[in-house]
Amino acid sequence: MITPTNQLLTVLNKHNSRVCLFVDAGFLVKLKEYAKNYPELQQQYNDIKQQLLSLSKAGHDIQLHIHPHWVDSTYDKNGWSIETRRYRLHDFSDLEIDQIVRTYKAELTSCTLQPIFAYRAGGWCLQPFDRLAKALASNGIWLDSTLFNQGYSSDPTRYFDFTDMPQQAYWTFSTDPLQPDPKGQFLEIPISAFRTSPWFFWKLAFHKKLSSKQFKSFGNGQAMVANKQYYIDRLTKTTFGPVMIDGAKAGQLESALRAHNKQQPNAIFNIMGHPKSLAPYSLTKLDQFLNNHPQLQCKTFQNFRHLMPSMASNI
Repeated sequence: MITPTNQLLTVLNKHNSRVCLFVDAGFLVKLKEYAKNYPELQQQYNDIKQQLLSLSKAGHDIQLHIHPHWVDSTYDKNGWSIETRRYRLHDFSDLEIDQIVRTYKAELTSCTLQPIFAYRAGGWCLQPFDRLAKALASNGIWLDSTLFNQGYSSDPTRYFDFTDMPQQAYWTFSTDPLQPDPKGQFLEIPISAFRTSPWFFWKLAFHKKLSSKQFKSFGNGQAMVANKQYYIDRLTKTTFGPVMIDGAKAGQLESALRAHNKQQPNAIFNIMGHPKSLAPYSLTKLDQFLNNHPQLQCKTFQNFRHLMPSMASNI
């Protein structure tokens, strides 16, 4: 995580751009828990925290991302044992959800100089939102950036359905992010989405098969395996996904921006990525994209604090 993030910063600094890092705070909490018995984890904790503080001082944004499976995961001399039976926050009780949000935000607060008020759900598992609303609100979280147009997953482990997402740049809501509510205490700024043909995923599989260095991720981690239908859908029909800089998907930036400007020219072009999934190709394409579009104004969520709903100000 440290190295690919630094690689990304090299490109961003070249263009005087800023990034928002939605940090998987559960990993930090777990590192801290085991650090007293495992010096290697203490070093990892120190390195990550130092990097995040340095990023914050440089004007980058640090916000909350939760993968609650860390609660059940353990570490010993053989390494991590990752337990994903409780992958969604919804797999926990209301009391446990509040404790997770509170603990994770408190840990992340020590890694930044700016306020933490935004959230992105791990695996896009945001629904049903009413199970999360109270815990987020009581812990000062009023902005969400999880939804993307036509997003859908039938995988029961990480189900979500954003197919009826409002076609707006942003909106306020109460207990359902798909239902705008002028009096809502939450604000949604969706991730930009892009229509992708099956041909793209066949090419992606081809690149992975050849293990081209250009497309090889800097990180050595692996994404959680989805159910069979997820892969069948992507290899057989057109699907929607977030605009990303991960691996070969960075090659879609230009096309995604053209589609964005045609459909919602006044909306926020909100792209995302994972440091663990960045590759040399990712950075090359991002560098070219930023160089080709100097008119784009790079923002972080700190720039949208003025959009805080009036109801959220009472939290």
